[in-house]
Amino acid sequence: MTADHFRFVDFTEHPFVLLVDADGNAELHGDDQVCKIKAAAILTVIARDLVAEHGPRRCSPSPEAPQWERPDEPLMPHAGTLDREAQLWTDGTGHVWNLALPWQDNAGSTWQWYGSLDGQGAPLMRSNDWPEPQPLDALRFLRGPMSPVYRGGAA
Repeated sequence: MTADHFRFVDFTEHPFVLLVDADGNAELHGDDQVCKIKAAAILTVIARDLVAEHGPRRCSPSPEAPQWERPDEPLMPHAGTLDREAQLWTDGTGHVWNLALPWQDNAGSTWQWYGSLDGQGAPLMRSNDWPEPQPLDALRFLRGPMSPVYRGGAA
């Protein structure tokens, strides 16, 4: 949609207003006629499309805060989606996790996805420091923040 083109919302549509500040904090405003889980699923599709359109290049200008520093909201794995080919998991809140990379927790353990999801839809992660695989949402809650590891060191 161009700046000189405005579209009127008809009675079969439900408006959402997404406000994003310079730090990346967002507020979503809309009517109460759309289920919150359905709204999250719709926004997840939008997020996946934006990630695909963006490609691997850096944002310009680069964001000041790393993308993995997020508030402690639940990841809602039951509303997440997995792009197995790209190894990208979008949690139910719209955050995209690159599962091709190892992830490090706050205690220094490195976790790698090995291709499976738990019963709730969260990626199961393995570490040499832990005997059993752990779901990503539980790891983030108990041992977060999680940060991706690039070329042998945390980003």
